[in-house]
Amino acid sequence: MIIGVIGSKYFLESISIHFPMFPEIQFISFQYDMPEESSLLIENAGKQTDLVLFSGSIPFYYGYEKVKRNLIEAIYVPFDELTVALSLLSISHREQVTINVISIDLPDKKRLMNVLEESEIVEEFLCVKDYPWIYKREESTQTLNIAEFVQFHSNLHKEGKTHIALTSIHAVYQELQRLSIPSRFMVQPKHTLVDSLTRAISLLKLKKTEESQIAVISIQDYQQNANESEQLLSFLQKLSKRLQARVSLEYCNPHLIYTTRGALQAFESGIYDEIIGQMEQEFQTLFQIGIGYGYTIQEAEKHSAQALFFTNKFLKKKTVVCLVDEDQKLKGPLFEGNHQVELKNEDEAIQKLASELKMSAKNIKMIHQFISINHFRAFSAAELEEYMSCTRRSAERFVKRLTEGGCLSKVGEEHPYGQGRPRNLYVPEEKFKKLTEN
Repeated sequence: MIIGVIGSKYFLESISIHFPMFPEIQFISFQYDMPEESSLLIENAGKQTDLVLFSGSIPFYYGYEKVKRNLIEAIYVPFDELTVALSLLSISHREQVTINVISIDLPDKKRLMNVLEESEIVEEFLCVKDYPWIYKREESTQTLNIAEFVQFHSNLHKEGKTHIALTSIHAVYQELQRLSIPSRFMVQPKHTLVDSLTRAISLLKLKKTEESQIAVISIQDYQQNANESEQLLSFLQKLSKRLQARVSLEYCNPHLIYTTRGALQAFESGIYDEIIGQMEQEFQTLFQIGIGYGYTIQEAEKHSAQALFFTNKFLKKKTVVCLVDEDQKLKGPLFEGNHQVELKNEDEAIQKLASELKMSAKNIKMIHQFISINHFRAFSAAELEEYMSCTRRSAERFVKRLTEGGCLSKVGEEHPYGQGRPRNLYVPEEKFKKLTEN
């Protein structure tokens, strides 16, 4: 398994120290001078590795469009309160300064305010510049103006309002050093780096498990011309070699092709456009194609049939491809944008628990997936918040309901940074672990 790591020279040197902790993984580093370059590095990284870890939200922001377009598995090292707290502790201890004479830039000012609040530090005068738009990746790409941040720190220092700068942007730190302005780059906590590597490896293992799933492709002529069935079978047998698959000789309406999810995902969407074009040209008709993923043949066949059924809804003037995955999520039409619909959840246990706890089945299933991916270890509401991309209040509400319903139990606390309120840790009860078992 290969993980690509994209970051500055400083970051790569910091994180590579921890690579030996994971001898089963090969790491390839992709270094940039400016974070915008990650949009170029991601293409090579995506081709050479199984998963890409970005050094932070900034390079991920610039690489996001190509990550999404090329369906590259990628995550980034989060910027958290621990980073802020350790950086402030380090700079105040070494430089003997208070926070009101430090100019600070960071992705989101809320992180700093959370640290101060939980540390019971009240400070009215703060010199802070943030860039929260970095998390709004679906909007048009903005430019992170390095000169603007350098000017922010240098002006405050020249005016005598601050004694030192604390920056979260390595390019800003380098420029401040060149200008001989007292500055420090934010601490890269060992815990955050190791946790990010561990999370990347967990996601990679999950990806490998998904790739081994069975994939069944159902194909039928829209006009269902029986006279061309043998010709179509011959065409599909040639196609199956390309897909590392086999064609069923038992079914002809629709024809069924058996392969793996990994084999299908190895091809770019342009290959499938080419194949569909060949089919339409050779047989002068449109086709309905349903793809189903599953952990068993029966499950994949069932999902493939569901996907084929839904092509009737979209079929107009060209061949339609729909997919139903192992979670019964319908995606399609494929290669025409990212349409996705959640099919009815047929798991009676999840539906029953959702009714009991007054939660949605979707949220329960997502929380169960989060816990499974993390091998049922203890977790906090903050971790669940990040995984589900919800608010802290929502994550805490989910945890509270699951705890009251006997699905989770509190096992202890963690202290994110030396001072402040500790976070509760929870583990799943057997009732929740076995939720989706038959």
